[in-house]
Amino acid sequence: MIADSSALKKRTSTKRSTRIISLTLVLLGIVSFLVLTWNDSLEFYSNAAALNENSKNNKEESEKKFVYKLPNLLKTADNFLSKENELNFLKVKEEISHIQSEVEVDIPAPSSKVTSTFSPTSFHTGDILARITTTTISPQSSSLIMQKNCDHKRFDPKTNFLDIIRTSPAVLLIKSSQTDSIFLKNLLQREFEISPELAIVDLEKHSHGYELEKYIKQNKLSIDPSAPLESIQSPYLFLNGISVINNGMVRDIIEPHSKGLLLSILKSEARGNLLVEKKDIPSNS
Repeated sequence: MIADSSALKKRTSTKRSTRIISLTLVLLGIVSFLVLTWNDSLEFYSNAAALNENSKNNKEESEKKFVYKLPNLLKTADNFLSKENELNFLKVKEEISHIQSEVEVDIPAPSSKVTSTFSPTSFHTGDILARITTTTISPQSSSLIMQKNCDHKRFDPKTNFLDIIRTSPAVLLIKSSQTDSIFLKNLLQREFEISPELAIVDLEKHSHGYELEKYIKQNKLSIDPSAPLESIQSPYLFLNGISVINNGMVRDIIEPHSKGLLLSILKSEARGNLLVEKKDIPSNS
């Protein structure tokens, strides 16, 4: 019995020692694993931080390079464009001076001979094509143009009055805004038959009506020369170039018409060059 109990104790102690050794080895393995794992983690995080910092530094350096390089590129482009614009401006200036030396006359006229040509030295600036048009006017047409311009600048009332008188033996000069002018115009057209037809000129629509009227007042009316021109008013009636109204509308037109004497006055001034007759106006009764 005693021998059996001692043997049992030995086995029990052996198993316990084996368990202790096994647990010790397991713990050593776990500690070794944890130590190795911790070192690897520290190395990984340190490498990641270093990479992150390096990437930030590289990004900042690239941005700085871009910032410093961009103005240089823009400056280069601006210098190139300014030089190109300067060259284009010099070309345009040269072409303009060349055009001015080639163009002969720049005033077109209906009777002129116009030829349009394109210069072989036409230039391009972008999409703009500059073309040269040369106008050539014959000497005869040029003289006519100059004569017309001089006539327009220097109005001759005497010549203009004679031109108007030649249109018809009976001429009436009126102002369409004045009552006496409208009255006489309607009277002659409504109650009298005049042949050749009565020529009517509106001084208010005439381009030189003021000058023409002043000439008539001073030279074509049988009135007292000392009479002020402001007292003489339109209308002006001429038969064969002779003024019919010299003492005012009332004395020379209205009073004779009311007495039935106006027809005889007009016929006496017609002198055979005009046919003046009274129209048959139907009565209202």
